Amino acid sequence: MLESAWHQGTGLHWQGTQSPLRVLPVVPSGDNADGTALWMACAHLQQQGYPVVVLDGTEQETTANPGLQDLLQPRTGYTHTALPADIANPLSVATLPAARGMVQLLHKASQTGERPVDLLHRHVRNHALVVLWGPAPLLAPMLHGCTQAAVQLVSAQSRSVVSNYRALKQMFMDCGVMPRLVALRPHNYGLDSVLRSVSQCAMHHLHTEPLCEQFDPLQPRQLQRWALQCLEHAETVLPPHEAAASANSSAVWSH
Repeated sequence: MLESAWHQGTGLHWQGTQSPLRVLPVVPSGDNADGTALWMACAHLQQQGYPVVVLDGTEQETTANPGLQDLLQPRTGYTHTALPADIANPLSVATLPAARGMVQLLHKASQTGERPVDLLHRHVRNHALVVLWGPAPLLAPMLHGCTQAAVQLVSAQSRSVVSNYRALKQMFMDCGVMPRLVALRPHNYGLDSVLRSVSQCAMHHLHTEPLCEQFDPLQPRQLQRWALQCLEHAETVLPPHEAAASANSSAVWSH
């Protein structure tokens, strides 16, 4: 519930003014185990003092289960207040439904000319990392103006090669940045055939080789390394006034 998340400000160690907010887009594979692995990575980051919030684009906001849409609407009273972060319990990762809210962000960004991800800052600035979890058709337009690659989790199902490639193609064609392919497999699994096939399709049809990674999320060191890599490679999101100043500076330099 949004209301309960709103009052979990105790135990806050992260101050949003210390470091810029980072946004990590993740395209799910459809395998439940991959969602669990992402949650474990988020919990590890919170154990290190980096509060995480997951905006779930696979789930729609409802009256009983409010989320991003409610943060954006003035009538709720939340629009000028940032969601508090709470890492007193690192294993409790804040997750909000966000399917409708992401669509609203895209609409507002088209009106203001801002990057959609920059519009998130005022609402989640108390967190170190925002994970945008959702299908490629929803995430791709959210990443307009971004320079960092999204993470695309690759299903272990052999029949998923085509769907994985289609998602990769949409992300690449719409954003101009090839997503990083990640296969979460047991340590004795061997080189994943689906990961290899999707990468080969990208090389053949898009003439670009994606970065690929395969690791076992049940190996603590491998999971921890991946979690920190996700934080490092995530897109930096600045406060609105700083984002505008940066954009104006880039335009002047380009001119």
